[in-house]
Amino acid sequence: MAPNTYRLGVDVGGTFTDLLLLCENTGETWRAKVPSTPDDQSLAVISGKDQILRNIPGGAETILHVVNHGTTVATNTVLEQKGARVALVVTEGYRDILQTRRSQVPGGLASWIVWPKPEPLAPLELTIEAPGRLASDGSEIRVFDRNLFKERLQTTLKQKPDAVTISLMNSFANPAHEDAARKVVEDVLPEVPVSISSEVLPELMEYERTITTVVNSYVEPRVQLYLKNLLTSLDGKAEHVRILRSDGGLSSVRLASRYPVTWVLSGPAGGVAGAASIVANQTEYKNLITLDMGGTSTDVALVENGAPRIRRETTIGDLLVKAPSIDVRSVGAGGGSIAHVPEVTKALRVGPESAGSVPGPACYGKGGTAATVTDANAVLGYLPASLLGGAFKLDLARAKDAVQQVADHLGVTLYGALRVISVEQGYHPEDFSLVAFGGAGPLHANSLGKLLGAYPVIIPPSPGVLCALGEATTLLRHEIAKAFTRSLAQTNAAEVIEELDRLLAQIKTVMSDDQGVPEENQTYTFQAELRYKGQANNVPIDIDLESLKTKDLPYLRSRLDAEHNKLFTYTLSLDVEIVNLRVLAQELKVELPIKRLTKASSADPPESLISARVTMVFDGKEYEHRPLWDRSGLLQGHVIQGPCVISEMDSTTVIHPGFKAEIDELGNILIWEASNADQRENADMDQKLDAVAVDIFEHALRNARNEMDALMTRTTMSPAIREQQDEFNVIAEPGGKMIVGQFGSFIGDFLATWKGSIEPGDIFLTNDPYSVAGAISHHNDWLILMPIFVGSKQIAWTANFGHMTDVGGSVPGSLPCAASSIFEEGIQIPVTKVAAKGVWNTDLMEVIYRNRFGDPLYFAAIDELLERNRKAVASIIRQMPEEPAYFEDWIDDDGQGVGPWKIACTMTKKGETLDFDFSGTDPQSPSSINFYLSIAMFKMFVGIYMLVIHDANVVANDGFHDLLNVTIPEGTVLHPIRPAALSCRTHFLGRVFDVLSGLLGQRAPEFMTAAGFSDSPHFMYSGYRENGEWFQLYWIGFGGIPARPIGDGPDGHCLWPAMKAIPNEFLEQYYPLRIEQFNTVADSGGAGLHRGGNAQRIFWRFLEEGTISTHDDRWLSKPWGVLGGEPGARSSKTLVQYSHNEHDPPREALGSKQDHIKVRKGDMLEWITWGGGGWGNPLKRDPDLVALEVRRKLVTMEGSKRYGVVLRADSSVNTDATIELRKRMQDGLDRDGDATGAHIFNRGGSWEELKARSLEETGLPAPKAPWEATLRGPMTQLPYFAKWQGHHA
Repeated sequence: MAPNTYRLGVDVGGTFTDLLLLCENTGETWRAKVPSTPDDQSLAVISGKDQILRNIPGGAETILHVVNHGTTVATNTVLEQKGARVALVVTEGYRDILQTRRSQVPGGLASWIVWPKPEPLAPLELTIEAPGRLASDGSEIRVFDRNLFKERLQTTLKQKPDAVTISLMNSFANPAHEDAARKVVEDVLPEVPVSISSEVLPELMEYERTITTVVNSYVEPRVQLYLKNLLTSLDGKAEHVRILRSDGGLSSVRLASRYPVTWVLSGPAGGVAGAASIVANQTEYKNLITLDMGGTSTDVALVENGAPRIRRETTIGDLLVKAPSIDVRSVGAGGGSIAHVPEVTKALRVGPESAGSVPGPACYGKGGTAATVTDANAVLGYLPASLLGGAFKLDLARAKDAVQQVADHLGVTLYGALRVISVEQGYHPEDFSLVAFGGAGPLHANSLGKLLGAYPVIIPPSPGVLCALGEATTLLRHEIAKAFTRSLAQTNAAEVIEELDRLLAQIKTVMSDDQGVPEENQTYTFQAELRYKGQANNVPIDIDLESLKTKDLPYLRSRLDAEHNKLFTYTLSLDVEIVNLRVLAQELKVELPIKRLTKASSADPPESLISARVTMVFDGKEYEHRPLWDRSGLLQGHVIQGPCVISEMDSTTVIHPGFKAEIDELGNILIWEASNADQRENADMDQKLDAVAVDIFEHALRNARNEMDALMTRTTMSPAIREQQDEFNVIAEPGGKMIVGQFGSFIGDFLATWKGSIEPGDIFLTNDPYSVAGAISHHNDWLILMPIFVGSKQIAWTANFGHMTDVGGSVPGSLPCAASSIFEEGIQIPVTKVAAKGVWNTDLMEVIYRNRFGDPLYFAAIDELLERNRKAVASIIRQMPEEPAYFEDWIDDDGQGVGPWKIACTMTKKGETLDFDFSGTDPQSPSSINFYLSIAMFKMFVGIYMLVIHDANVVANDGFHDLLNVTIPEGTVLHPIRPAALSCRTHFLGRVFDVLSGLLGQRAPEFMTAAGFSDSPHFMYSGYRENGEWFQLYWIGFGGIPARPIGDGPDGHCLWPAMKAIPNEFLEQYYPLRIEQFNTVADSGGAGLHRGGNAQRIFWRFLEEGTISTHDDRWLSKPWGVLGGEPGARSSKTLVQYSHNEHDPPREALGSKQDHIKVRKGDMLEWITWGGGGWGNPLKRDPDLVALEVRRKLVTMEGSKRYGVVLRADSSVNTDATIELRKRMQDGLDRDGDATGAHIFNRGGSWEELKARSLEETGLPAPKAPWEATLRGPMTQLPYFAKWQGHHA
């Protein structure tokens, strides 16, 4: 008989390292769980290996056939910011690519005030610009200058980088410049590893390709050292060592060392692979939702027809990395996550802070005092007295003390607070089974299965080490991809097959040479990423080459139609684009034996398997003397009735009242509703409303809103929604009050005007601001409303609105600057019922309304969420002083030479209410800058600003609206009378936020921010290509975020929630233009203790004749600084007419709001947005930070003097000279009476001064005041206008 062979699966987690040994001959398994060793994870691996081998005969001499290893070493390197010092090589003009991060601020409205922007993984001082440029088709525009690049690298030598990333524009189409740059780097830095983006991710989208390649470089040195230590420790003990990839396949150490970005999510992938192996592949349950709950996080994934779903991108902290991974989503807290209660909202929050392994949960007895999920389980009686087979005793008294503190803050009973462990995340997949694993997953599986209706709930054998089982049983895999961006009309089947054949040849070599898999043991899958032309969402499609050969390209279209219909329930008749081609290779599967359990003679297990009896608590009710079963003795066919606990070495399973657990032949625990379920207490139907039930409901609402956003951006054909996420969604209660959203409810204003019936299946559409009292603000925003019914009872409203790129009108893009009435702004759609009694959206209804909540609890939860926000806002208002606050701000001009246009507001506190009176605001403009400010929307702005500062996780709703009174005089720029034009309203929309900050900041320091990038600069470019094809671009720019109480304003970012910049490679691919520069402008952020964010510089090179339009502001006024901070820099737009003279082109300063500007091929638009104002005295800023920002080129040498900092030639601080300069500057402030920033707002001069210097400083004449112009319109007949006119007479 041949000797037994063994494979070892290893999963390294943050708290424990799990190991599972599998005998390849018999299917027997052994497991071990040892504490992780964060400083060197290989120590725990070796310790666990030695421990587990002691359990088998001759273990000490056993040489393992293979060690398959999943690890968090790469993930933790990123999260803990302990990676390499990476130098980044970018294309000239793109040095700030990681600094601006596609300009997106995560979170909702006002999140920018509290978001701490992370430092780039590759610091700016180590960023080198490479000379040379490629076009989007890979052709060379400017040659790569090797000598100049080598010269620029010299400064990097002194800083000794640990790794280098090279990521150049359009390298996905041609790697030549990256290859050339790599050769230079290897000559200059021969010992430093180099990663190039065309190898790591040869796909379109420059930021995503760059950050993915930087992550590869960032983790490479550390993981290489780790793998070296691991191999040394296993030398002579294992024949093969493999690393688990994020997509669930295995990689050789050689490939894993070269491309560590492919296994940054190695850890979570193992459990999903294990669930697929032990459940989907061995039982009748092929569709699974996996739940992996560990110490710090909870991850879910989908297994469909036995295969885990794969996605092409993943998130690590704040970073979006494009690397194939199992579609694992983090949806909640882990066992060690800490529960806390924000003072203002009194809402129960769990995580993201974790107790970790040291000190750990309070019940660990290692000094932890904060309540965690594990402490909750201990108090509820769901955990045995000891863990890890008795080796780890729990301190129940400490757990009770910790949880009681949370309960006291909430004002609920102890057991009410504990019910947060069953928080749901908004999924309702009744045709899936829930598979739970990880150390804490089985504790919560029954609760979540009950909420989801996902039966059976399955607990596989050894759930605490299932990740290790998955790693032990998975296969070697690799993939190679290539960008192949063209429509089906531009290619043919032969070309597609030829490219796939090239990829196939490459992957065969990699699998043979680097993975050690002979060609005869390789299998292949061919894939194309397809989309309908104009979409942003790529759909991966598996390709059968024979079908492609015989059916030609219509085969690809049919495959996309089928998959798109499956995902989104519809198809489109548009042309189809191929985006990427891919070949995946995997070793042939070897069937491993699975050990099966002996069949029990009776369904009742023997009482000898009861190790103890415990008191368990469910929904406040105690169940005494409930059995704690030893899982190791349970056999196939045993059935256990709940409530009870099933315990094993690595995990604990809780069975609820009214449920039963069956043991199948593989040892899986299958949890079902018991036959007497109709008699059991239904916790969700009969529970009384308390704070925890409200938190559960709040999570469901948040997730429903997130799903609405995702569906909008994935399926829309509007580039503004698709690429820049200019869309917002709302869920409201039947009366129209918003219960989740961020731009206020549109429904109340709709209900006030709609006189017809509202029935199930109705869908309403409008884009008319005047029909809904400004709830939408111009014709490009289309609003869809749908009532949600259960049977004949309405339970909610949903509303979606987004920016349509073009709706007709007098200019392409439908945003004319010079419109004098709304009739020039495109099609107007009054409130219209576009579907009556149609098919209603079952999935969406189920997301926001669970039958399991029941009517009473559903509507009570809505009322409580509304009341919670009301109490929170009231408590903030009560803390404000009684003195009224006044603030005013302006739009510089209206595009017709008239301005500035003022908005003014007085805020007055009355008890726990606030009055906002916009009296003093200028009358409506005859041009299109008017903004019909919805009162409901403004109230939402106020409430969100107040709440987010105190509780960043709050779900905003309309509950506080009665605390806010808003007066906006009719006939003003904020309350225009129909048919006043509105298409250029974005500037006043943004300025409202500046005014709000100015008002709240005067009365509460936590709200005091400077001014900055608030309204969105718009740019349109349209015309015909030489081939007769029409093109039309709509683009939104971003700028400097204001400095904030928490720190500097981010550079080149967007303060609007979720919006982000369009990838420049995408623009160059689809429009006749080239973006020559895309970076930030040094010194454009206002100086301060906290610096304002720098502006963006975008240089547009036009490759076809056409017309452009500009919408912008702050070209004359400056974004104000606060509390001694200086104002930010102005915006500017300059047309450089290279078509007239290539060597000495004329330069024309453009107005801020201008249409029908003719451009010719070769011309360039130099667009600079504005910076953010500074916060606090700049003389108090750390001189070393100023010096660092000079090296990063965010501040110039000359600009450092604004902070009173004197630098030497090498950018180091001259301390003595700095002290002397700061003293002189401070003395000057003292003489001017502004020693402590007593002048709260610094606008950089009065309007008279700004106008006097306008032509000299901006190249544009100053506008004339509105009262000097002839104003006509219905507002002239109002008393308000007469009073305003008299004031300026």
